[in-house]
Amino acid sequence: MPNTLQESMEDVSFAYMQGLCAYNGYTISKAERDNDGVDATIKCKGYPIDTSCKLCSPSIDIQLKASYAKFKQKRNGDLIFVLETKNYHNLIMGNRMIPIILVVLHMDRDRKKWVKHSKSALKIAKCAYWVNLKNHQPTNNGSSISVVIPKENILSCECLKKLMIKVSKEEEL
Repeated sequence: MPNTLQESMEDVSFAYMQGLCAYNGYTISKAERDNDGVDATIKCKGYPIDTSCKLCSPSIDIQLKASYAKFKQKRNGDLIFVLETKNYHNLIMGNRMIPIILVVLHMDRDRKKWVKHSKSALKIAKCAYWVNLKNHQPTNNGSSISVVIPKENILSCECLKKLMIKVSKEEEL
């Protein structure tokens, strides 16, 4: 029996992240089970750039989501994503050893548009956005909370590299 729609969306979002990691020479490992909101960990072998970095072999944990329905757009272009409260509480913790970000792949409602294949390319439609919720205020919301993701936080190959450099330099994301 084929995967559910949600499982397929999760697989496409992981494939998106694998592509970004492969381009940058990073490894990504999927968590075997939900562990403090971590769905996957991205690791860099050695330093992401020259020796101006402080830490060798930096890592970033990610909570990975995929949706077409939970996105809204503000007038300024920022995105609003509806996140489960339990996931939000995992992401706002300020004392994590490895930084964690929320990554959301914005998908098309039409499943046929998710992945396109031709002789010249294999493309995943739309893009993923990221946000660091570290030290945001706790919420008493019952089941979900609306999270604002800045429109410029598109997770691209270059963006992922910049995030890894920040981690290696012990800077905030």
